[in-house]
Amino acid sequence: MAIRFLALFLLAAMAAIVHAEVPAPLDQAVKKLVADTDRWAYSQEVREFDKNGKSDGGPTRERYDPSKPEDEQWTLQLYRGRIPTEADVRAWQRQKRREAKRRDRPLGEIIDFERAVLTEETELGWVYRLPIKPGASRRLPSDKFFVLMSVGKARMELENVSVRTTESFRLNGLAGLAAKVEGVEVDARFAVVEDAYAAQPSVITASGSARVAWVFRVGGRAEVVWTEFQRVKPYRDRYDVQIGDVKALDF
Repeated sequence: MAIRFLALFLLAAMAAIVHAEVPAPLDQAVKKLVADTDRWAYSQEVREFDKNGKSDGGPTRERYDPSKPEDEQWTLQLYRGRIPTEADVRAWQRQKRREAKRRDRPLGEIIDFERAVLTEETELGWVYRLPIKPGASRRLPSDKFFVLMSVGKARMELENVSVRTTESFRLNGLAGLAAKVEGVEVDARFAVVEDAYAAQPSVITASGSARVAWVFRVGGRAEVVWTEFQRVKPYRDRYDVQIGDVKALDF
């Protein structure tokens, strides 16, 4: 199962600029989040669990600081539950490079905001359902997934973003083995770090199950937690460089 990949896919979707026409509350909430991109340093801890809930190798703990040069922004503190060796650091760096490539795509290329549908409105907020665009993922069939975004009325901010499967689907794996993916759930919860700024992702959980070769059941869960937020000035803004009337952005 590509549980951790799905969690990172959701992160990529939340970390880019919206280019489509969207419902006003959703548009305001996403733009408010995007305006704070790369203005928080934070610690990130990733835990993975097998289908029985047993920890798979221990937590990986990283620190992200966008005020530093690009190749120094991520530092590894703990790798799969242990002090990282040189080999661990190299493996981790390869993984970070792959993640960076996934985050380069604008949100409008991943999620179809023009087809957002209001599914629920209460005194507290709105919930929108959005399809994922064809070809958004090379590994997963986009038409088998949809996104739910919850916007709170009190602060006009994102409170929850989820990815769900519409139905089971077949996924070709290693050694020619096919897997029937029976269900996937990814949830991102947001929390206010400082009242003056947009709420930030605090926890993402991703879980799923599949049957490999139609016989063996596999599954698992991944959890990403952010703590120790610190407001910083992005490295790209260190000279306050202006291009025309628009400041350069590394999206």
